[in-house]
Amino acid sequence: MEDIHKKRPSFSIPLQFVGVKGVKMPVAFVKFGERPHFTLPVFDAYINLPSTMKGIHASRHYEVVAEVISHFAMKSGKLEEICEKIAVKLLERHEYASRSYVRAKGELVFESRIEDSGSMSFEPCTMIGKAWAHRARSGIETKKAVGVSVKGMTACPCALEYVREKVKHFLEGPLTDQLPLATHVQRVTGTIMIEVPHGYELDAMRLVKIIERSMSSPTYGLLKRSDEGEIICRAVSNPKFAEDVIRSMIQGVVEELWDFPDSTSFECHVKSEESIHKHDLVAKQRGTIGEFRCLVI
Repeated sequence: MEDIHKKRPSFSIPLQFVGVKGVKMPVAFVKFGERPHFTLPVFDAYINLPSTMKGIHASRHYEVVAEVISHFAMKSGKLEEICEKIAVKLLERHEYASRSYVRAKGELVFESRIEDSGSMSFEPCTMIGKAWAHRARSGIETKKAVGVSVKGMTACPCALEYVREKVKHFLEGPLTDQLPLATHVQRVTGTIMIEVPHGYELDAMRLVKIIERSMSSPTYGLLKRSDEGEIICRAVSNPKFAEDVIRSMIQGVVEELWDFPDSTSFECHVKSEESIHKHDLVAKQRGTIGEFRCLVI
């Protein structure tokens, strides 16, 4: 039977990305913090297609993802390393492709102790793995990255200053500057995506801690009344714009990963779901550790 995929297309145009999106695999163990966690990863896998071929052999994509995942059955591995293995295997299986790209995304839940009461809560986190592979003279070369998305909260410093000035008309003395006055708060999602150079290790939990420290306050699934009050007071006493959050995240990446090479690339993203507006606010920044190293000393 003739292989239609290998026929010359009507227009001889090469394609950068062709593949499958949204491939769900059985529960996998991923290394996160001090122990493995369950997640149901969703994979996107792509290769480039030369101008001489009509289409890719799409079934091979699914087969490759399934084969790699099967090797991690009842074992724990890092999501970005799983993506890297898939990216390499795609080029081995698709001899006509020169580049591949794989992205995986899965939600996991980790234990977190509430700072004030000491109670234990289970917090969700989105974990992201990425990998790129390309053919070189020496063989297949790869690059990988890991990322996390975590929710927290911010308290608006602008509205807080307005309320403080208004209160000064009724209260006199330095106490006014110390009171945790009212302002509007936002649910904020912070995301960090960072390259992991060859020979280096990175526990994604470190990225979670960077994001949580950058917020006005972390948020929790389980909160008693006293916990709620303390979190509100902490957030209002630590007001931040989304711009402040992303700058703190950048500083945290550089300080936490000081031993990483200057060429290590990363990107930060903050989305603030505004409470008194019908729109959201977004801040983004990307660069290398070397670019920001001198700015955070």
